[in-house]
Amino acid sequence: METCRASTSSEKVPRVSLEFRVDRLSSLSDEIAHGILSLLPFGDLSRFGSLSKRCKELHLSTPSFRLDLSKVDISTCDKWSRFANAVDRFLDHRGENRILHLGIRFDVREHIFGNETPCICEGVGRRFISWIENALRCKVEILDIDISRIHLENGVGDIIIESSSLKSFSISSNSWTVRRLKIIGRKIEDVRIDWRSEWCTTVSIFASDVKNLQWDGITVNHQLGTLERAELSLANIIRRDLSPDVKAVDFLTSVHRVKDLTLNHNTIKALFKKGIPPLENVFDFSMKIGNFSIELVLALVPILRAMPNLTILDVKSSTPPRCLLNECSGLTMEYWRSSKLPFLSQLKDVTVDLNRHFYGSNQIEFIRFILEDAQSLRKMVIIYPLRLGKGHLKKLNESEKISNAHVVYRRFK
Repeated sequence: METCRASTSSEKVPRVSLEFRVDRLSSLSDEIAHGILSLLPFGDLSRFGSLSKRCKELHLSTPSFRLDLSKVDISTCDKWSRFANAVDRFLDHRGENRILHLGIRFDVREHIFGNETPCICEGVGRRFISWIENALRCKVEILDIDISRIHLENGVGDIIIESSSLKSFSISSNSWTVRRLKIIGRKIEDVRIDWRSEWCTTVSIFASDVKNLQWDGITVNHQLGTLERAELSLANIIRRDLSPDVKAVDFLTSVHRVKDLTLNHNTIKALFKKGIPPLENVFDFSMKIGNFSIELVLALVPILRAMPNLTILDVKSSTPPRCLLNECSGLTMEYWRSSKLPFLSQLKDVTVDLNRHFYGSNQIEFIRFILEDAQSLRKMVIIYPLRLGKGHLKKLNESEKISNAHVVYRRFK
C-alpha cells in the first residue's frame, strides 16, 4: 500500500515556469483592465473581486457593467435574493466611483429551468429602483434598461430619472411594468424609448439638449429641446381613450425643427388624419413602410409637401401590412408629378428598399418619377427582391434620367 512521502533529492520535481506565476493583470493599466472586466457577466465580475486586494479595487471601480437576469438562475426566491444582495453590496461598496455605462435587463421568460417557472418574489420592483438610484448617485453617463420581459402584479412603480451627468438613456417596457416615467437631465443628448404600455400614458421628458430621439410604441407627454434627429414609430392602439393621431401631431409640432426624421407606417397614417405641422428644417427623411398602397401614399404626400428643404430620402422596407394588387397599383408618374413636391429640384440622394413581399406598381412608378424629374439627383440605390419581375427592372433601366445620377441596383439577400 502506497503512502504519501516527501520526495528525495534524487527525484525530479516538476517546476512551475515563472511565465505562469507572473501577475499579468497588475501590469495592465486600469483602463485596459476595466475594458476586459466590462465584458464579464456580473457573477464572474464578483468572483474576480474576491481574488486579491488589487482585483477588489478593479472590481469596485469598474465603470461599465451589465446586470442581466437572463444569465442568472433565479428559479427560486432564495437564488433571487442571493443575486440581489450581491448587487446591493457591490453598489454600496463602490462608494463614489463613477459609472460610465450601466445596463439592466430583466428577462425571466428566457430562463431554461425545465418545466420550472422562474420565481418573481416580493421586493423585485424596489430592488430595481434602488439599483437605478445607486447608478444616479455614481453619476452614470449611459443608462440602458430593458424590462420588457418581466411581469409583476404591481409592476415596478414609478421611474424617475433626474441626473446632471446622464448623457444617454434607453428603456424598453411592456404593458404592465411602469406606471410613470419621468426623465430630467440637462446633459442628455440621446434618448431611445420602446414604450408599449396602453395603461400608462405618463412619460415625461425634460431635456433641453436632446439631439437624437428614437420613440417606438406610444407617444405621451414630453418637453424637448431642438432635436437634430428623431424617429417616431407608433404602435397599434387598442384603448379608445388613447389617440395616437393626436399624439403624433403634438409630438412633431414640439420637435418641428428636427433635421433628420424617421416615421413608420402607422405614424404616417396617423399624421394624415389630424394634419401635418411644418417640417421645413428636415433635410433627411426616412420612412419605414410595408407597402406603397394607395391609402398610404395619400397620407404620405402631404407630409412630403411639408418638407421643402429635403435633400436625402430613404424608403426602408418593414414587415408589411400586405395589400391586394389593385391597392398597390394605379398611381402613375402623372400622379406624382401632379403632387407638386417642393423638394424635388434639390433632392440629391435616394435609397429605395423594395419589400421582399413586393406588390403592385406604385413603388416602381415613384422610383421612375424621381429618376426622370429630380434634376439635382446624384445617386439612387435600389434594393430589390428576387421576386421582382424583369419587366419592372426593364422599366426602371429605361427611365430617361434628367440628371447624371449614379444608379446602383442591389439584389436583396
